[in-house]
Amino acid sequence: MTQSKSHIHTPSVLVLLCSVSVLSAACSSSVEGQPKTTNGYRPSASASDSAPSADADQAGSTSGHRKTAIERTARLFTKAYAEHDARDGADGSYADAGVRASRFAHGELAGLLAHRRSSQDAVWSALRAQQACQTAEITSTVVPDGAPAPTSSAALIRVGYTLTTTPKSGPVRHSNEQLALRLERTSEGWRVTDLPWA
Repeated sequence: MTQSKSHIHTPSVLVLLCSVSVLSAACSSSVEGQPKTTNGYRPSASASDSAPSADADQAGSTSGHRKTAIERTARLFTKAYAEHDARDGADGSYADAGVRASRFAHGELAGLLAHRRSSQDAVWSALRAQQACQTAEITSTVVPDGAPAPTSSAALIRVGYTLTTTPKSGPVRHSNEQLALRLERTSEGWRVTDLPWA
């Protein structure tokens, strides 16, 4: 089921017309005073957010607490992974999102996420040409059909999200995206260790 981790998911785009003035605010709607991260970008999953710690997992050992911890990590990872800011003075490359997402990853994947890949160049060039900002709104976190239920040590989760691309000029674009994540409970808490089917 697991494929190469070196391929980075690049969402398809479904074009919808809506108010540029309203949705442009999504790229700068973070709370004033939040610390900036890579190259000045201020992602909606702020630097103060963190995945549930191992201590928190120990404190809540019931399935309900475990589900909450898994979903929180999955949501934080997905937002960090999917959001890009190609405006001047923001992200320096498409891989900057991978650097942010690596905070919620573990093992080999954490190292791979920060690597720049030639397959990202065309997507990044298009975003830069548009001076575009991409934000992700999580819409669902579910166990994929046919996958086993989460255990105390591992989980497979499919995260659904709406990706909004707001260029400096022109129509705002929306697309419905999905990202499958394998999470494991590490000494640091729940972390993403693989991107199956990505």
